[in-house]
Amino acid sequence: MTTLSKLYLGSEPVGVEVKDDQLNILLADEQSVALPLQIISQLHSDEPIPAETQVLLLRHPPRIDHVHVTDHALNVYLTDGRLLSSPLAWFPRLLHGTRTERNHYVLSGDDDVIHWPDLDEDIHLLRLFEGGKSVESEPSIQHWLHARRQHASAQPPVPAAS
Repeated sequence: MTTLSKLYLGSEPVGVEVKDDQLNILLADEQSVALPLQIISQLHSDEPIPAETQVLLLRHPPRIDHVHVTDHALNVYLTDGRLLSSPLAWFPRLLHGTRTERNHYVLSGDDDVIHWPDLDEDIHLLRLFEGGKSVESEPSIQHWLHARRQHASAQPPVPAAS
């Protein structure tokens, strides 16, 4: 806990108090972190939270610097120097895209959303931090692949270079 606390909070937690509509985490360096109780209430669900669940608090929201997609991985480079890498198999639209389509993206939001216009794909940075695969349903992916094949077969053939 000490290493993670210092990494994400800047100091060791020494106490917790509820004040108004916030949960205040008191730190050893006499600072505090305030969380809206609304966030805490969202942790309540009908399903039990697994014992290995962790809460990650970041002082500054991460921002995307640039993205590079290989044949096997989605690599997201953050402005603070970190690299998040996820298997490309987690993102079927990227997996089926061409190299040009994969590397044609636009950052939006607060540089925390990646949009691939040619593939109609959006991935939020938070989803990558959660270790999240695409949440698109299999029928939706199959429909997209079918439409993609139809569009490709309707294109006129490219003349061979002499």
